[in-house]
Amino acid sequence: MGPDLVWRANGWATVRAANKDPDFRNRMKVDDLEFGRLIRNVYKVLLTRGLSGTIIYSTDEETRDSFAASSRVGSRVESCDPRDAIRASRLALR
Repeated sequence: MGPDLVWRANGWATVRAANKDPDFRNRMKVDDLEFGRLIRNVYKVLLTRGLSGTIIYSTDEETRDSFAASSRVGSRVESCDPRDAIRASRLALR
């Protein structure tokens, strides 16, 4: 997960300045409410595509800590280098 969607004490927060899409960054084209809805939809689509599992890595430390604190039985939360997660996902696809 990029820095445009992060977990804070009160829940998920969107950070427009961290998004790289020029249309999403433009306040004239996309207002704040719509930006939040669009970002959440982007991540929902990406996170529901895993056929045999999903590896989630957040670039934001507070978000990673929240994932670790809220892990459920059967879930595996590990701290890792994102390059290791990419390598592991490529091996799983073989």
